[in-house]
Amino acid sequence: NKASTNLSFDDRVLDGMNLCGNMKFLTSNLSLLFLFSCSIDSIYHPNVLAAAARTPSLFGVSAAAAISSSPLSCRGGGESNNETTDKCKSNDSLLQLILQEIQSSITQSHETIPADDDSKNDIISIAKSSFASHLPTQKSEDAWTFLNGLSSSNTFVSDVWQKRPLLIRRKETVLVMGKKDDNEDDEGDGWVDGLFTVEDDLRGIDGTYISGHRTADILRNGTKTDTWEFRSIKDDMTRKTTWEEVKEALEGGTIYFNTAGSFWPTLGSLCLLTTEAFGLPANVNVYITPPGVTTSVPPHTDRQDVIVFQTGGAKRWRVYAPPPRRKGVDPLNRGKAGDVLSFEELGEPLIDAVIKRGDVLYVPAGFPHTTDTCTVVDDSDGEKDVAADKVFDETSVHLTMGLDTHVWALTYAHMRWSLLQRVGKNFQLNIEDDEAYWAAMSAIPVGFLGGDEGRHFWKNIREEGGGGELDEKYKLRVIEDLKRVMIQLEPNRWIVDEGGSDEEAREPLPTDEEIGDVVDYFVRDHLLPLRGIQEEMFRDVDPYSEETIIKAYKGTQKQNAAMEKFGAFSKNEAMRRSFEQSRLAREEKTKGM
Repeated sequence: NKASTNLSFDDRVLDGMNLCGNMKFLTSNLSLLFLFSCSIDSIYHPNVLAAAARTPSLFGVSAAAAISSSPLSCRGGGESNNETTDKCKSNDSLLQLILQEIQSSITQSHETIPADDDSKNDIISIAKSSFASHLPTQKSEDAWTFLNGLSSSNTFVSDVWQKRPLLIRRKETVLVMGKKDDNEDDEGDGWVDGLFTVEDDLRGIDGTYISGHRTADILRNGTKTDTWEFRSIKDDMTRKTTWEEVKEALEGGTIYFNTAGSFWPTLGSLCLLTTEAFGLPANVNVYITPPGVTTSVPPHTDRQDVIVFQTGGAKRWRVYAPPPRRKGVDPLNRGKAGDVLSFEELGEPLIDAVIKRGDVLYVPAGFPHTTDTCTVVDDSDGEKDVAADKVFDETSVHLTMGLDTHVWALTYAHMRWSLLQRVGKNFQLNIEDDEAYWAAMSAIPVGFLGGDEGRHFWKNIREEGGGGELDEKYKLRVIEDLKRVMIQLEPNRWIVDEGGSDEEAREPLPTDEEIGDVVDYFVRDHLLPLRGIQEEMFRDVDPYSEETIIKAYKGTQKQNAAMEKFGAFSKNEAMRRSFEQSRLAREEKTKGM
């Protein structure tokens, strides 16, 4: 059974889950943090983000070599990557127009939305209040204004989202708020500056059970710099973390903390604001790198669309167009688990710039990127003749906010996968056309992707607690979009025109009613509960509180249960059973705690 094989977890995660089993002797509820960290790794680990999100389990057969000659926007296709890059680089004027519209949208939202409007939204009010309790009040206001403005930009949706990276400099994020930027070194001007710092936030984990990861020694000493390897900051998860071991882990390489919004109140608030603005599940990681690191992370791809907020220091980013797909390799998980993504395979970067404090960078899912804190480039910011030790003169801190449409099965590929299994049709196929592949992997129009109408009916669904019917116009739009994706993937399988000469050799598409049932489930019965789980996880966060630790653990269990339910709805017993077993195993290990 191919689906069953592809749904298995890899050895490293299984090892971590076995370690969880050794925690039975603990009696304190604080030991749940260790179980929570294992649970998080089982979902956010690079190789097992979610069973349904794995490309082979979606299409049943490993991707074939690409033959497309018309790449989707800045994504690779049959053309060479350098040709694709040249096309994208020649669109500087388009990117400027996009930036202007985003700035206009931010300014408009800042000027036209009444201040008391947000008070009607409990989530926004709670997030702003928590934000303001740790940072200046204006930062919380500006954070919401920026995120809401970015998500409201039609051009960001149509020309940037999942199509190309976008860099917004700190100065631009300051000026769009109607403020002056007389001194670019003034930390108080931008809302991103100082959002997470080493002194105020990282030091705060001393005496808590929070533990992150550090890049492996083979990456740090240059023995092997072409694939992602990492290990935990501390070996014994049952004891509290000390500042000394965090400092030691930071010497000579990157440290990072997954699902940081569950532990730091400011980051929990940022997750809530992001989820509310974009209408999608969100998760933030923290990455911290000292100056002089040749390879912070090697070239790799991620399953999430990410918004990077540089809160301190500087880091060089190189972002590339996805190379043509290779057989047997997940395009959303390149450069990990032993896979090597070479610079020769990548071609010229779409973006090669030093990202500085206050800057914001959007990177679509599947776009390779690599970072360092030692090389200066001429990035139109006057750095060409500045020594590296002047540019990278302090520890780099950035937040990576993931918008998780692939992780939580919110793409047309997942919808097709679920639909065909529900109606008893084969979902396996070889995809040779890169454009068809990426079209299928695009997000369904939920959240900010649904436009004003989508936001309106989503508000009604939430107010009714998931009850009521979806807007018929919206529902029909998604049905027709899914049909187009299915026909693009398998043009010779489906009947397109009634009475065609080859109709007997084809089969009818599932009915609108059958597709509509799947649309209903994805939007109302899947996305809505997921958002509710995350809203609970990211509220009232206190890293020193047992309640926060227990709540975070329970949140991951609820997320597992949601994916278990998704597997059952899709009539994929292997997926349902996999998540059920993970959930029940953790429940068993926490009995008596």
